[in-house]
Amino acid sequence: MNKALIVTAISLAASTFASAQSLTEANARRIIAPFYANFTMPVKGDAKSLLEQSTIVDWQSCSGTDANQCRGREVSAKVFAGFGQAIPDMRHEVKEVVVARDKIVVRGDLTGTPAGEFFGVPHSGKSFKIMAVDVHTVKDGKIAKTYHVEDWASALNQLRAK
Repeated sequence: MNKALIVTAISLAASTFASAQSLTEANARRIIAPFYANFTMPVKGDAKSLLEQSTIVDWQSCSGTDANQCRGREVSAKVFAGFGQAIPDMRHEVKEVVVARDKIVVRGDLTGTPAGEFFGVPHSGKSFKIMAVDVHTVKDGKIAKTYHVEDWASALNQLRAK
């Protein structure tokens, strides 16, 4: 095998390892901050620009294992803006951040009071508090893919409660 090729391969592997190692909790929090700003008083933020700050161009947000359950920046920006209109006081509080190689796992609380009917539940003025868990894959200092789970069933139960 060519010695130059071996040196190049080792160099590339070391660079990849070093970049994965440099993902500290502090770096992770910096990377995810604009992303979660979408869910904290969202009417004050521009979802599209916040996504551009925090994600790569072909970022995917996935709520399941099927490719049909993934969406890119454009659709996600519209969805995030819609949540901002539906829940104008929405807040996402990061409770825990775990970093593993190129992954950032975020456990957070999502709270808010819908301004009107929400997922078929009539407006009551009630608020909800649910847990959300996201697993972000990082590439070149930005989020490349996100898998997320939110406990919307619990939110709807809280909004329906007598």
